[in-house]
Amino acid sequence: MSCSYFVRYRGTPEDPQRFLEHYRKKHGPIMRTYPGITACRLHVGTPWVDPVAVTPENVFLLAELEFPSIEALNAALASEMRQRSRADFVNFPRFDGEITHQAVITETLF
Repeated sequence: MSCSYFVRYRGTPEDPQRFLEHYRKKHGPIMRTYPGITACRLHVGTPWVDPVAVTPENVFLLAELEFPSIEALNAALASEMRQRSRADFVNFPRFDGEITHQAVITETLF
């Protein structure tokens, strides 16, 4: 089992392409220096059709940072590199919405 840390951006950036470009080219390289990180995946919201009545979510971006264990995640969150990524937040293009963080243990079923 691994551990993932999700950062969920619910809402809309003023300039979606500029926001993603900053995330990929500026913010991502900072997160890559987190101790113990094994992967970073960006899940970008897209229009979809489901014939079943479901409640859609207004998530623009779901960033997933993967670590081998909760201990590795906690060490990364306490690191200087995390502080650097938090400081970069002021450089993000304008985003109107809610940003939440969630740690999860990942179990692969198949």
